[in-house]
Amino acid sequence: MIGVAGIAAWTALPAAEKAKLKVASSIYLHQSVGQDLEDGAEENGFKFNYYGPGATSVDPGMNGGLFNDVGPIDNGKPMEKLALVLKIAKLHRGTLKTIGFSFGYADVRDEDLARVEAEYVRVAKEVRATGARLFHVTPPLVFDVKENPPKMKMRTWMLAAFPGEPIFDLQDIESQDNGKRCEVGGVWQICPANRSTTACSSKSQGIDSDGQGHLCSKKATLFARALLLTMARAGG
Repeated sequence: MIGVAGIAAWTALPAAEKAKLKVASSIYLHQSVGQDLEDGAEENGFKFNYYGPGATSVDPGMNGGLFNDVGPIDNGKPMEKLALVLKIAKLHRGTLKTIGFSFGYADVRDEDLARVEAEYVRVAKEVRATGARLFHVTPPLVFDVKENPPKMKMRTWMLAAFPGEPIFDLQDIESQDNGKRCEVGGVWQICPANRSTTACSSKSQGIDSDGQGHLCSKKATLFARALLLTMARAGG
């Protein structure tokens, strides 16, 4: 599991190890918070190649993009997103080194959480069978704590279901500010200092409402280092 400590660990990683990310083919699929992390990675000198719908090959190095098959896959459709991850892994069998994704805000709900988790396990097994390694991302939080309990449940499940595998614990990172947890009644939330506001906006997204959790561009640059470390370890 790679949390807050992963930020400094990436900085300390030898340049030769970091450079491997620009050689081995990887894909990261996401929604808007993932775009914040892509923007942050670029600020660190690691720009993602665009991976879009209809792609028949994958470029060397890091590739990223929104969930998009024959059309955009909206938030609230986690099963379709899992299906696309597996489809891409099979399409690039023998070429793709690592693949990972992060769910959107509306993908993780109490009503279908068990079904989504079961499908996640099945997809992870089939991805491994293609020869690619799956890296995991804990679901992003929003500021409104009413929305976050199922996201926290999935994090707990993910850490237990994939011990020893590369997991980028975005949830842990974005809910801390200077070592202090941001929470209400034991429910974590994205810290005010970490979210997109007029004081520090997201590079690619609008200013947040309470039901969102986009990243302040300065924090996205920091948090992306832990994502890059996760991807580096997945490919190692």
